[in-house]
Amino acid sequence: MPAKQANILLVEDDKAMQSFLTTLLHSQNYQCACFANGKDALSHLTLQPIDLILLDLGLADMDGLELLAQLRQWCNLPVIVISARERELDKVKALDCGANDYVTKPFSAAELLARIRVALRQKEPVVSTWTFGDVVLDPVARTVLKNGEALHLTKTEYEILLLMVRHAEKVLTHNQILQQVWGPAYLDRPEYVRVHMAQLRQKIEETPSNPKYLKTEAGVGYRLCF
Repeated sequence: MPAKQANILLVEDDKAMQSFLTTLLHSQNYQCACFANGKDALSHLTLQPIDLILLDLGLADMDGLELLAQLRQWCNLPVIVISARERELDKVKALDCGANDYVTKPFSAAELLARIRVALRQKEPVVSTWTFGDVVLDPVARTVLKNGEALHLTKTEYEILLLMVRHAEKVLTHNQILQQVWGPAYLDRPEYVRVHMAQLRQKIEETPSNPKYLKTEAGVGYRLCF
């Protein structure tokens, strides 16, 4: 029996599996919230404290890997994938997307409970929104507001801003930003970062030529200052 009650989010659209897993978790004194689609599960994460996620890959509204990729943009909660996909490639993809573990259906109750106990040993709290100045970034809704009004950012601008916010007060080099936003094939294109950073400043800063938040570290990269 767990030393304390942990809150587990189950994302599974098969009713029989839902029933089996919720009964199993409750028998071990775990709290369990269950959702059949990814959108509702992501919304729940910002409303209730969660310690671990059990994630099926075959959801009705999105692929589980898509949900996992969105989640990993803003938190590092332990995620155990539970899936009937047993190919090695599927397991590698899930782990590369940020899963902590992968359990193939059918599995034994004892095996899953052991994996849960291991995963619960480390977790990072969910961040619902980030705020700096009059700017609010919501990673679930993928929106950015300034003075309460929506900012229209391109996908690349949003990815850069999210990366900067996640690493606030830390210097990110041009290569780190290129690696995370564009990929390793673009490490020789620092001008991409400069152009998009200038565009971000135009939309976020009151005085883009003298930025308050998106600071330049000469010869190195950029830092988001709160």
